[in-house]
Amino acid sequence: MKPVLTLLFACAALQSCAATHDRAPYAIEDGDREAVLAALQDYVDGFVLGEPQYLERSLSPTLAKKGYRRASPEEAYGDAVPLSYDAALELSASLAASRESRAGAESKVEVFEVADKTAAGKVTAFWGIDYVHLVKEEDGRWRIHHVIWQTAPEPAGE
Repeated sequence: MKPVLTLLFACAALQSCAATHDRAPYAIEDGDREAVLAALQDYVDGFVLGEPQYLERSLSPTLAKKGYRRASPEEAYGDAVPLSYDAALELSASLAASRESRAGAESKVEVFEVADKTAAGKVTAFWGIDYVHLVKEEDGRWRIHHVIWQTAPEPAGE
């Protein structure tokens, strides 16, 4: 009889855990998801097009961006490379001269989750993969506060 009671208790515990994770979506304002998507797209366009004004719209001045890169798949990743708000704007401006070489470069923007104050997303672009955290500021704009990135890994099977 004991194994049956143990099984019943385990099932009840699992149902309780599942119920706490099966909540309704967050109550967000109309347009928040689209505004987060727009901020992520501005971020990509700022670097792809070499247009700092897009980054000025989408980045928080307190940006904390850190990334890991490698020159080739055979090499190890280097130490973390930080990038501040000011450095991001400078990098974007420096990329303007070579924007034609990135014309048509594929990029993908994904919104993972939007709550009433915070959001998370992912950007895949010519430089690699960025995981992004955004905050809805007092002025109602969504801005990127944190980014962790890496150069693109090799596709599976290659």
